Parts: sequence; C-alpha cells; structure tokens
Amino acid sequence: MKSYRIGLSVKQALIWCLLMLSSTFISAQVKVSRITGEDQLAGKSGILYQLPRTVLIADVEMVKTRQFAGPLAAYASEYMGIDDAIMKDAESYAIRHAAIRTISEPDPDQVYLIEREDKSQEEIWVSFGKEPPMMIMEKFPKAMGPKGIADWNEGLFMATDRSGLFRKYTDSPTREVADTIIRKVSVDTLVIEERIVMHSREEYSDVEKAQDAADKIRQIEHDQYNLLIGYPETAYSKEALEFMLNRLEKQRLEYLQLFTGITIKESQVVSFPIIPDAEKEGQEYELVGFSKTTGITEIESQNRIMLRLTLEENMIKTGNTGINPVSGVVYQVPGYCRAELSYQDKELAAGRFEVLQFGSRMSLPATFKRIELDLHSGALRNVVME
Repeated sequence: MKSYRIGLSVKQALIWCLLMLSSTFISAQVKVSRITGEDQLAGKSGILYQLPRTVLIADVEMVKTRQFAGPLAAYASEYMGIDDAIMKDAESYAIRHAAIRTISEPDPDQVYLIEREDKSQEEIWVSFGKEPPMMIMEKFPKAMGPKGIADWNEGLFMATDRSGLFRKYTDSPTREVADTIIRKVSVDTLVIEERIVMHSREEYSDVEKAQDAADKIRQIEHDQYNLLIGYPETAYSKEALEFMLNRLEKQRLEYLQLFTGITIKESQVVSFPIIPDAEKEGQEYELVGFSKTTGITEIESQNRIMLRLTLEENMIKTGNTGINPVSGVVYQVPGYCRAELSYQDKELAAGRFEVLQFGSRMSLPATFKRIELDLHSGALRNVVME
C-alpha cells in the first residue's frame, strides 16, 4: 500500500510527540481512523499516533587480507631456510563473523487518528509518561544495497603505502667505494708516479642485501641469547632486560620480513537492513554478492548472501485494520519467525526473532476508561474497560 507523509504542522504537533508516548489515558467513547494521506485530515481534529514495524539487520564482518612479497623473497630459502615465504603480492576477502539483530521504527503505513465521538459528553485527554521508550527516528530504505559497489573498498579499508613496509631494505641502499687511479709521468729517464684516490657510491645488489640481512638476523639472535644467559655480567633490572629484548626482537622481525613478506588484515562490519514484508512469497531477501577475490560484488546466484525467514504456524491471524474507521484504539500483536543468514547455502547466523509485521493489528472496543499503549512495541500494557 502506498504511504504518505503527514504535513509538517500536524507532524510536529501530534506525531513526533506521540512517537515518544509511553502511556495513553482515554476516558469516554472514541472513534479511531487509519490515516493513509493528508487529505483524510481535512476538517478533523484529534490525536495521531503511529505503530512501529520491525527492521531486521544483518551484520557481516568482512576481513580483507593483503600480502606483500618481501624484496628478498627469492633468497628466503637459500639464506634463511624459509620455504613458505610470500612470493607475490595478493589480496583476498573472507567473512569472519555474522549476526542478526532487530530494531523498531515508526511504520509510515500505520498512522491512526483518535477522535472523540460527537455524542460523547465526557473529556478525552492524553498524558505522557516520564520515561518514554526510545524510538528510532531514522528511516531505512526498503531496498538496500552497498553504496558504490564499484568502489566500495575505497571507503571501507585503509590504503597501504607499500614503499613504507620494508624499512630495513632501504636503510643502507648504497655503500662507499674507493678507487685508486695511478698516473705515471716520464721525463727523460725519470718516472713520476701519482696516486689519485676516487671516492664514489654504488648500490648494494639484492644478493649482498640478503647476505647482510641474514648476518644481522643471526647477530641479533646471538645478542638475545647473550642477554638471556647473562653474558654481559651486568645486573639489569627486569624492566631494562625486557626493554632490550623487545627492541632486539622488533629489529629481528623487521629484517626477517625482508624474506618472509608482510601480511596485513583489516576487518569491517557491513550492515544490511531488511524490512520484512508479510505479503512476500518465499520470504527470501538477497542482500549482496560476495567474492573471495574482490569482496562485495553484484548479486549472482552462486555468490549471494541471503536472509531467509520462516514464519511460525501458531501465530494469531485475526483483526482487520483495513476497516476505516475501526472500532477503537489499534494495537499490535507480534509474530515470530526463524531468520537464517547464509552465503552459498552455508549458514552464517540464525535465530528466532519477534517481527511485528508477521503478527496482527487489533482494535479495542470504542468504550473504555483507560489504556496504556507502548508505541515502541505497539503492545498494550494496561486496559481498564467500563
């Protein structure tokens, strides 16, 4: 059914106040009408209230793993005996965790107007509780997809500067080389020899860098061993010893990463809100496509993340809120369902949830003395009949 927005003046004076309603006190006979458009409010006066609906939210934690090959990976086996070093850069994605939760929000299709019957001689008034239930004002779109599927990684994960990963590789990129030039000058039988020393710098080869890094790793391990056995014969405090060992270990790992490479993992929780529709056949909702190589993608049959709802059979199915006007104040009887979140038909999360849309909306008799209606859940708290 198409929904309409109530005009600003009516909404400010009536709807937004009653969205925070914790109890409604009514005495006398009333008439309740369902409002589906602004034109229905013309010439009428009364109190508006709005029933809530349930939003199911699927939270999916996605992990992005990036592997960067070390600049000395080709020498990992020869110099360090490492056979499982990262040999080339790679990127992959995985789903680490998933969960399903619910929130309530005002239902734009369930707005009701309470009017006093013309023949009634009694007062009708409304009181507001001191501690009203919290209401969610933000609206979630019915059709939800990832923002910017094509460039979703840009906003979710941090960019990595590869040049700054392997600092030890560029600590000593060059070395000084001294060349001696001998110049001889002959004058008759006299030979004058002049020696000229030329200084220059040349870059280390990868083989030399690998050998140097391996030597430094072994030297650091030797220094660690000497500290542990007390070779310096110095009574270091516990804090000083831990500091030195930690600094040495940090340097060792930095040199070792030149061979093994670096793996960086980042996680991001992506939330997908779904507004269940009681009239939908099958109760299957496609959320998004997911690929282990590219992350979030367009939805396809083999890569989709889905939310399946199974309704319980013993739910009450009475009441007719399509009648306009209804007899009295409309309230909500919730329904329950089993929700299952899956990827490639493998269950990620599941649970039993209360969904207001799967229940029933009923109306009280037009005559009563007191009613307390919780607009956070749409449920009755107390009713006093005449």
